[in-house]
Amino acid sequence: MKRTLVAVALAVVFVLALAAPAFAQAIFHTATYEMEGVIDFKKQAGHYCNTGAEVKQVIAGSGKMDKVQTITQVKGKVTMSDTNDWVAGATPLTVTTVWKLCTPPKYTYYEQTYGYDVPVGIAHIYSPTQSTWDMPASWTGGDGTPLAGAMAGYTHEMLAGIHGWDAVSEQYWAVQVQADPGFSGNLHQKGEAAYGGFYTNGAPFEYAAHWRDGVTNNDNTWRWEYNKDGNLIAPSVGKNYVGDYFTMEQMARTSQGTLKRYIDISSPWSHGYLHEDMSVVGKSKISEAFKLGNLPAGADVPKDWWKLF
Repeated sequence: MKRTLVAVALAVVFVLALAAPAFAQAIFHTATYEMEGVIDFKKQAGHYCNTGAEVKQVIAGSGKMDKVQTITQVKGKVTMSDTNDWVAGATPLTVTTVWKLCTPPKYTYYEQTYGYDVPVGIAHIYSPTQSTWDMPASWTGGDGTPLAGAMAGYTHEMLAGIHGWDAVSEQYWAVQVQADPGFSGNLHQKGEAAYGGFYTNGAPFEYAAHWRDGVTNNDNTWRWEYNKDGNLIAPSVGKNYVGDYFTMEQMARTSQGTLKRYIDISSPWSHGYLHEDMSVVGKSKISEAFKLGNLPAGADVPKDWWKLF
């Protein structure tokens, strides 16, 4: 019997050892909070483009609160499920949550000749050497051919500044619920943000220029497909590409207090734009669902190992 137990124990250890590398590539955090009194709570999940978005949350005030939160992070993606139910005490109790997305917004530039804003195309954002604007001399060779690695390290914001592009949105999703003393508040949300890199001929940054050299294999990125004439025709995602999207299901409510929302999101892919800046003082409840779908995940993108059912 003792030998059997030892054998089973060794088998379990062996299986866990095999699975460990996959587990080590994710951060998984779940917590249940039961709080009563004066609350001062600050939390951040994700780090901007490393995880597709940066999620920040602040809870401040007095009262009684029940909170359940699950956060997962892998390279290029952050997911958060969060429920907050509370009754304010002697002072208001406020919950604020802000998502800052990495995915670039839609850009425009002001065309002096015609006097109106012209959209900046996807090819310009991800392959700026395809644009018709003058490029710094260090970016091109004597014949105008893009230099290898010339754009490496340039962010979308830096390119916008160089070219004079104007961002249509700030890529924020924010909500704040404040319950007045003695009244209740609720904030339930389930969101997921992903942003995978762009294939750049081996350069280490997704913002680097892209030029054709016959190499197209990179399963963790997306890249351009060309027709026989060498023109861009469509994006293609690698089989392990994490995706480029943002989804949100949210319910915000207070029986008496202040509810604020700020949404400012756009997409250079669809040219869609959503902006909301609102504040309600009194009783309010808002339920909603939102999806920004720029690029899908690859067919063989690793599944979340913690989702057993």
